[in-house]
Amino acid sequence: MSPSAHRRYKKFDPRLQHKVKEKARELSEKPYQYDELKGPLKGIRSYHFEYSNTKYRIAYRIVENEKRIEIVLVKSRKHFYQILRQILK
Repeated sequence: MSPSAHRRYKKFDPRLQHKVKEKARELSEKPYQYDELKGPLKGIRSYHFEYSNTKYRIAYRIVENEKRIEIVLVKSRKHFYQILRQILK
């Protein structure tokens, strides 16, 4: 998890943190299955899930040479792409 993603993650309630860990394990098993974003966000993939009637997204990149994924952002859909663009600048 990137430092900025981890800072946000620590603010989540424990049940949401558990859900994020669970979903991160799932996506790490088949990281290419999920959509790659386009334009300036190319190279980032997005995984969607719902928690407590709120839609969340996990933005991640695949680090080929280390055979791992790096989570860049976990956030509700509101302003997700704006914040992701700011993080990637």
